[in-house]
Amino acid sequence: MELKLPDYIVLIVEDLDRSLAFYTQVLGIKLQHRAEKFAQLDTGATRLALFTRDAMAETLNMPLQPPAADAPGFELGFKVADVDAAYQELRNSGAPEVIAPTDRPWGQRTAYVRDPDGHLIELAQDPVKD
Repeated sequence: MELKLPDYIVLIVEDLDRSLAFYTQVLGIKLQHRAEKFAQLDTGATRLALFTRDAMAETLNMPLQPPAADAPGFELGFKVADVDAAYQELRNSGAPEVIAPTDRPWGQRTAYVRDPDGHLIELAQDPVKD
């Protein structure tokens, strides 16, 4: 078996309408299509989708508990040209802040916010090349 480029990422969410509002209105990602408890966003080669917790529990035939706020399992990272401006814009749009823009030892400048379900959203600015 050979795995390469991820085809899609599915975020499990409590309230599809609330999450869609965040991803389309706050982050500005275009909605590609929506079904009753599923929505797919237009994120290029690796698709980002939202699926309600109850629908995923039904699919897996097992109960699913929401993750603890202090135990995120992953982050979604987005490259931006200006972390400070992007972070401020998201804060002004109501995104809960986690970490303000910070210079990292590996050369990037990053910041973090959360989506309505507590998933981490990283904004990453690559170092300026001379």
